[in-house]
This record gives sequence, C-alpha cells and structure tokens, in this order.
Amino acid sequence: MSGERSVPGSGLDASLSALDSIIETCRSDRSVIGVFPAMYRAVTASIQHGLQTGFFEDSEMLEVLAVTFADRYLVAYEQMRNGRRPTESWAVAFEAATDRRRRTVAQHLLAGMNAHISLDLGIVTAAVPSRDLTVLHRDYLKVNDILFSRLDNLQSRMGMVSPRMAITDRLGGRFDEYLMRTAIHEARDRAWELSLELRTRPDDYDKLVEKRDEETAELSRHILGRHALVRFAGRLLAHGEPGDIRTVIDAFAHAGVPVSGRNPGRSEEER
Repeated sequence: MSGERSVPGSGLDASLSALDSIIETCRSDRSVIGVFPAMYRAVTASIQHGLQTGFFEDSEMLEVLAVTFADRYLVAYEQMRNGRRPTESWAVAFEAATDRRRRTVAQHLLAGMNAHISLDLGIVTAAVPSRDLTVLHRDYLKVNDILFSRLDNLQSRMGMVSPRMAITDRLGGRFDEYLMRTAIHEARDRAWELSLELRTRPDDYDKLVEKRDEETAELSRHILGRHALVRFAGRLLAHGEPGDIRTVIDAFAHAGVPVSGRNPGRSEEER
C-alpha cells in the first residue's frame, strides 16, 4: 500500500535469513567457512537492534548501508559455491578455509573481517545515496560503538574454542583488546577514505577498487600464514581447538552481548 514504510531494521530480516542458511549449510558440511558468517550474523543482528531503537540519526540510510554490505558477502559466498571467483580478497579467505591446512579460528575470522571491512565496506559506503555525508559519517562511527561493545564477548567465545588463545588473552590483559579496537578503527577509517575516493574520482573507480583488493588480499595472506613464523604460531595456537568445526560455529552463532546499560547493540534476547 502506498505511503507505508517498513519498520526500521526489517530490511535486514532477509540478510539475517540468508546468513542463517549459510551457517546451517556450513555446519552440515563441517566447513570452517561458517565461522565468519556466524560472527557476522551476531553483529548484523546488533545493528538491526540499533536501527529499531533509534540509535542512528538516519536509520533509513544506515539500513541501506547494512543491507548492501551484507549483500557483498552473500554474493561472494555464492560465487565461491558456484565455482566462480569472487574478489581476490574473498578468494584468499575462502581458499584458506578449504585447503586443509591447520589454522586458528582467529586467522579465519580475521581474513573474513579483512575482506569485508577493508574492501567491501568502502565500496558499499560509496554507493549509498547520502543526503548528508556528515550524518552518514556520524552513523558510520556509531557502528564502531556496536562493534566495540561486542569485543569482550568475541574474546570470551574465542577463549571457549581456543584454550591457548584464552591463555594469551589473560596474559595480555586489556592490551589485546586495545589492539583489536585500534585495528578495527583503522580498517574502518581506511574504508571510509576509500568510499570518499570512489565518490570523488569516478573515472578511477575500477583502478581504486582493484588496488584496494590487491592490498587487502595481500594482508590476508600474511594473516593466514604466508611466512613460516606465522604458520608455526598458527599451528601452535590451533592445537586444542575443537576438531568438530560445528562446535566453533555454534559458539559464535549463539554469542550474546555482555550486559551494559551503554550497549547500543543488545537485542531483547541478549538482555
């Protein structure tokens, strides 16, 4: 009916459903590919809750961004499943999940996060029709608050599935969280800068995307163990992680958020 508007956040229902389908397929296949979408689904649900509770200044614009962002991952996944090559950034992450080399859960998560933030986020942010870039940027930064609100829980879940990572976390105190916050902040800042370049240099669009894709893929190769020392550390930390990847997928798929009055991303089921 004309004049009707959807409930804020409802546009993400289809994205969440698609992620659920991927998670279930990966769980059934015992595929480590399911680790990233399990974590990403929890974050997307938190953003949906933020949209529904008026956390963002322009919920309509932010929802377009969130849905388009999810679509980038969904398309890459379908390309991989159908034997077509996605962007190099995602190709590296997917190949690492299927080459049978032993890596940590953290390495697979970081490779997925790197592809999705460092490349995809800048592309989709540039494509969002924005009435006011200043408002878009403020809401963009508010997503950081939601991501940061999940870090303790992410580390807790990581500790549940990786005992040696849990020891490292305890030894590092709050320093490792500081490093993660800094890494996420810098990656999202670089994605924002890419979005501005894509908006202001349309003639160079393909070159800019190709260059960022190459840089992102190269970083993922280092994360996943291009060098011997990283490979050795990865195998060492991976020792003791569950042999059944379904346990890991379940740990992240069912992740809640620590109770906090300032937590903008908590859903009702996590309260």
